[in-house]
Amino acid sequence: MPRTKSLATLIQYYGSERVYKPKANKIPAIYKILNREIFNNRLKTPYIKIRRIRGALGLFEFNPYATKHCYRITLHNKFKNFQEFVEILGHEMVHYYQKLVLKQNSAKHNKEFYSFRKRFSKMGLELKRIYR
Repeated sequence: MPRTKSLATLIQYYGSERVYKPKANKIPAIYKILNREIFNNRLKTPYIKIRRIRGALGLFEFNPYATKHCYRITLHNKFKNFQEFVEILGHEMVHYYQKLVLKQNSAKHNKEFYSFRKRFSKMGLELKRIYR
């Protein structure tokens, strides 16, 4: 992974032809870039888990009764390419923003969710409800 703070450089480095398998030690750097560029560093770092998920590429989970991790982002262990991985991570971060900053009861695909489309497109990313 190149030593950069630019998401465009990372997307170019990994390319769009290769399958991307995220590693737990690489995710915080990408999370920081997205947090800085899209969310103005307003998000805390949640617990991020990588595992195989059936029927989804990512999940945002909120458990108010949890003692350790109230907020959790779960990501699939295999993506079509690096850009898809970044888009899914960003998608789940929008849900996290809805819950943490906007204090919405349900972090759904509503008007506030889609208000982030312009910020995503400035970075060359797509924000949509269904991927693949």
